[in-house]
Amino acid sequence: SAFAGDRSAILIAAAEYFATMSLPAPWADVVAQADRLKSTHLRELLKDQARNDSMFVGCGDVVLDYSRERVDAAAMDKLFALAAAADVDGKRKKMFEGVKINETEGRSVLHVALRAARDTVIESDGANVVPEVWGVLDAMKAFSEQVRSGAWTGYTGKKLTDVVAIGIGGSYLGVEFVY
Repeated sequence: SAFAGDRSAILIAAAEYFATMSLPAPWADVVAQADRLKSTHLRELLKDQARNDSMFVGCGDVVLDYSRERVDAAAMDKLFALAAAADVDGKRKKMFEGVKINETEGRSVLHVALRAARDTVIESDGANVVPEVWGVLDAMKAFSEQVRSGAWTGYTGKKLTDVVAIGIGGSYLGVEFVY
């Protein structure tokens, strides 16, 4: 990706794209922040220790350090305001509750079920989907172990040494491909 090395470039590109459009206030505020920071070098931002210290978020043993992004407190305030205006928290809650928020496929987005513990309950259409997810995960693990151990062989009866996986994408089709 053209933006792989500089994530702030994504914000700048979005700002440039949306600059000619009439935007809701929260988007316009984010665009204005991107424009303001566009010519600011990251080295300048990193000189502000208070800024840097404010850009660490921790949860357990995981620490997110976003001090190396081209943002400051004002830009983050505008991004948080945009997230609030877009109801990101409400949408996240709906995702965890199994509400059908994938409008394209008319189904729940169950990414959280893929990472849920076996005893977690995540319902979609009135049914707990976690046991089914764990059934697929267990089948994938069993298949993987068979390939690694040599119990699953190729057409010639020889142990597989290489696997080529061609991804077809899609929230549903990816699981079908593996299973």
